[in-house]
Amino acid sequence: MVTRFLGKVKASIIIPTIDDNPMILRYIDFKKLEEDNIELIVVKDRGWRNASRTRNIGAAVARGEILCFIDDDAAFNFNELINVINEISEKNDKVFYWSALPHILIIRSDIFFKIGGYDERYPLRGSEDTEIRERLKKAGLELEILDIGLKHLREQAYDKRRQLTVNKALTWTYIEYGTYPLRRVIFRKNPIEFARRIIWLIEWLLIKRLRKRSIFYH
Repeated sequence: MVTRFLGKVKASIIIPTIDDNPMILRYIDFKKLEEDNIELIVVKDRGWRNASRTRNIGAAVARGEILCFIDDDAAFNFNELINVINEISEKNDKVFYWSALPHILIIRSDIFFKIGGYDERYPLRGSEDTEIRERLKKAGLELEILDIGLKHLREQAYDKRRQLTVNKALTWTYIEYGTYPLRRVIFRKNPIEFARRIIWLIEWLLIKRLRKRSIFYH
């Protein structure tokens, strides 16, 4: 679903989803979007099960100078979101707004494409939000934590399997961007956990070499 208006588009709100009618739409003021000439792009995952790719596809068709990516189950203050979008459009290109849970990223489109978009090598719900934050910081952009009353509408289940997926993706990120010393990232007193970290390291080196980062950039 794409909601567009005539004339120059100030910003594009991009929502990745697996649902036909995502919950977030109840928080969208469509009249306000039209008044501010902000387009809404809802991208449904068609089976690839990759939120990063879904976001990148939305960005590929977006016309806005500002891109706002937000989870499909986010509740938030819509007017405050519009205020932030208007604010970043007046600032320089060295600022991005970000929050983890639920994930939201507001950034100038030229910067987003320059860094290559979201990293599609990361698994579904696998800390890709942390990865793009670290990449933007490494590129010299200033992080602004976004506070617009964000909360999840869908209960987040953290079973052991998902937690391992998240931990693996975080390990990949910390290795890639040197967030922490390698010894701190890999070493664990528990031999099973230590072996797991070594496997994750090898896996990341292989994935980094063999898989394409995104639809925009290798």
